Amino acid sequence: MNDNSLVKLNRYIDSMPSLSITVSKIIEVTKNPQATAKDLNRVISLDPVLVGKVLKLINSAYYGLQNKVTSLVTAIIMLGMNTIKNLALSTAVLGNMKRDSSFKALNIDGFWRHSIGVGVLSKLIASKIGVPAIKKEEYFIGGLLHDIGKIPLNELFEESYMKAIRAADIKKAKLADMEKEFIGITHTEVGKMIAEKWNLMDETFECILHHHDPNMASEKNYKLVTSVHIADIYCNMNQVGFSGSRHVDQIGEHLLESIGINEALLEDLFDSMSAELDKASVFLKVSGQ
Repeated sequence: MNDNSLVKLNRYIDSMPSLSITVSKIIEVTKNPQATAKDLNRVISLDPVLVGKVLKLINSAYYGLQNKVTSLVTAIIMLGMNTIKNLALSTAVLGNMKRDSSFKALNIDGFWRHSIGVGVLSKLIASKIGVPAIKKEEYFIGGLLHDIGKIPLNELFEESYMKAIRAADIKKAKLADMEKEFIGITHTEVGKMIAEKWNLMDETFECILHHHDPNMASEKNYKLVTSVHIADIYCNMNQVGFSGSRHVDQIGEHLLESIGINEALLEDLFDSMSAELDKASVFLKVSGQ
């Protein structure tokens, strides 16, 4: 990447607002196993916009409640602290993302559907490999944000990014390799820059950086990153949205075995995605408004 392009990229990322103090405090509270709904309520109540989103989510058609919930504490208890944490994080992240006609090389609907699909399938995998309930939502967030580095590339280098996507398709090559060839930097490298800017959790950081090579992940986050890697490939293979990659590696049996699943189970999980995709779409709609 030449100096001018790097300067342009750095300026773009620097212009992204940092995550708010409220989001940082929410993440801190939810990391404490002794924290209660009242603890979280004290933090969220200082952010009227987030309060509105929490209540909008619990009262959405997806949950189908007969009586409207107006108490923030009640909403927190019903949704769960991790759902609240991820709503806050997603709201902050999506608030920084341009979700309009700026998507030129990549189609916005296809990109976000792929991202949601990877998040949902990652979370479903987590439910089958013994991940504690409190950690499952991290799989959704890791999958949702794994390709976040593609957004600045698509925004700033539209023509070059289109060439990279086409070359990857024609050559049946990895998109990251073509990004490097045509732009000089990969979406994982750009994603790392964004994750550092926002001081994202280690778990999410590693999903962004290593989702194409889970063997590079730390031992602590190996299952998480591998789950996102598998979900990413499987969603691409089955055309769940489109994130620029038409040709992907096959999922090795050894990789599935390393986290305790097999091809048959993965197919079953994929077949059961519809309901979870609907839920995630509601979640993202509330987050992005």
